[in-house]
Amino acid sequence: MGMKTKLFILIFLIITGLAVSQQLFLATTTSLYNSGLLDLLKPAFEREYNWSLNILAVGTGKALKYGMDGNVDVLLVHSPQDEIDFMQKDHGVLRVSFAYNDFVVLGPEEVKIDKSFDSVKDFFRYIYENKLPFVSRGDDSGTHKLEKRIWQSLGLEPEGKWYISTGQGMGASLMIANEKRAFILSDRGTYLSYKGGIDLGVVFEGDPALLNIYSVIVVNPAKSSSINYEGALDFVRFLLDPDTLKTMENFKVNGVSLFKPLINIKK
Repeated sequence: MGMKTKLFILIFLIITGLAVSQQLFLATTTSLYNSGLLDLLKPAFEREYNWSLNILAVGTGKALKYGMDGNVDVLLVHSPQDEIDFMQKDHGVLRVSFAYNDFVVLGPEEVKIDKSFDSVKDFFRYIYENKLPFVSRGDDSGTHKLEKRIWQSLGLEPEGKWYISTGQGMGASLMIANEKRAFILSDRGTYLSYKGGIDLGVVFEGDPALLNIYSVIVVNPAKSSSINYEGALDFVRFLLDPDTLKTMENFKVNGVSLFKPLINIKK
C-alpha cells in the first residue's frame, strides 16, 4: 500500500466511507512480508478480532520511524538494538520477541572460493580484499543494519564499483544481485521465496551472528490520538496465541520451515 503518513490513509478511509475505528496499521519488514507468512495470518486475525489489518512493508528503520511519528499502531521488526533504543525512548509500550530464523550470504555459483571461513566477518573480509561484487540493500533495514555492523566490526568501509547499494527491499535487491552476479546478505525466508527465480546459492551460513530475531512492538498511544492501542494489543494476543505460533512453526516455503517460535507452544 502506498502511503507517506497515517493521516493520508485516514483521509482516504473517510472519503471512501470506511469505518476508521476498525482499522489497524502495521509496519513490517520487507523480509517478513516477502516470506508470505502475513498473507496467511492476516485473514485469521481479521476473522477473530474484527479489525481490518493494513500492512506497510518497509525496512526496519522506516518502520521504527513510522512508530516514532505515531503513523502506525504496531510494528514487526528485526533489529534488536534499534528496538531497545526505541523502547528506551518511550516510543513503544510493549515489545515481545516471538520468532527467529537466520541470515545467509548468497553468491553466484560460478565464482569459485577455494577456502573455508570460520565466521561471517572472515567471509566479508575476503569479499572486501578481493573486491568481489556485493549488493547492499542500503535502505536502513534490519538486514542493512546487520551488514553495516559487520563491516564496522572489521574497521572497513566498503566503496567502489564492486559495492552496489540499491536502496530497495530484500526481494528487489536479490534480483539485482542475481543480475549483477554479486554476493548479498539475505534473510533465509526471502531467499527461499525467490529461489526459483534467481541463480544464487548459499555460500556462507551458520554463524551465531547471523541469527535473525523478530519482535512485535506496540506503539506508545501517547504519540497520537489516532493510535489504535486496543487493536495493537489484540494483534499481540493473536500473534502469541499457541495456534498462531504453531501456524508459524509449520509455515514452509519450498518445503523448508522458515520460522521457529521463541515462546513455548502450550495449549
